[in-house]
Amino acid sequence: MFGYVTICKDTLSEQGYKTFKAYYCGLCKAIGKRCSQSARMGLSYDITFLAIVLSSVDNNETEMNDRKCLLHPARENICVENDRTVEYAADMGAMLSYLKLLDDWHDERSIKALMSMLLFRRGVKKAKKRYPEIYDGIRGCLDRLSQLEKEKCAEIDETADCFAKILEILFTPDFISDETETRILAWFGYNIGRWIYIIDAYNDIEKDIRKNSYNTFLEKHRGKPLEEIKKELKEKLDVSMTFTLQNAASAYDLMVVHKNKEVLDNIIYTALKRKQNYILGENNESL
Repeated sequence: MFGYVTICKDTLSEQGYKTFKAYYCGLCKAIGKRCSQSARMGLSYDITFLAIVLSSVDNNETEMNDRKCLLHPARENICVENDRTVEYAADMGAMLSYLKLLDDWHDERSIKALMSMLLFRRGVKKAKKRYPEIYDGIRGCLDRLSQLEKEKCAEIDETADCFAKILEILFTPDFISDETETRILAWFGYNIGRWIYIIDAYNDIEKDIRKNSYNTFLEKHRGKPLEEIKKELKEKLDVSMTFTLQNAASAYDLMVVHKNKEVLDNIIYTALKRKQNYILGENNESL
């Protein structure tokens, strides 16, 4: 359910791309340092986005340094360092990855998920100790989502709401103390989460048919041919998801952004809509 929130590289300046990469590489380093080296496998663009948003509204100077990378030993990469928002995102990425794997194990008895959990176990134990309430909050939302899946829920609004609330939790860390800012971030995170869940459910329709796995849309349109399902969904989802993106953009417009505005503008105003069009088949332009 990750990989949908990323940049639109062709409309981003060279400096903007370097900034995005600095957060991505800095987050990778932070996961290894704070959690475990194996937990770095949970690195994603979506969690990088979380770090950039929170760093941008957190009025602290960003420290960037050149650091060696095991995957690219021939060159140094610029990394954001000593940033509490990146450190927070590192813990959230480890917890979210582990809990999703735990959910897959409980629901599907996936051996792959069980083995992968071992890679995150040490790291998530550290992250949970630092943020026990957030861990419990995410776990509660995933438990509710799992229950809806077992009940074969056919209402996308119910299932998407569970995942949206996870993002709402992630985007409201305790170091953001201003109540107005917290409400804005909560609404922003909720809508981004809702959008991610819906686009992922649509994108997984064919895979879930092959694997005979749960999918909200398949439950809603049970017995109908694949092409008919996708045809019925496309127009409705384009309207619904565009409205959700507009809600997220409206919340973003209310934020006091101290830095990284070009990168955030690129993702929120351009990249998300382009990704939506690509997944829904409205155009063939990928990111």
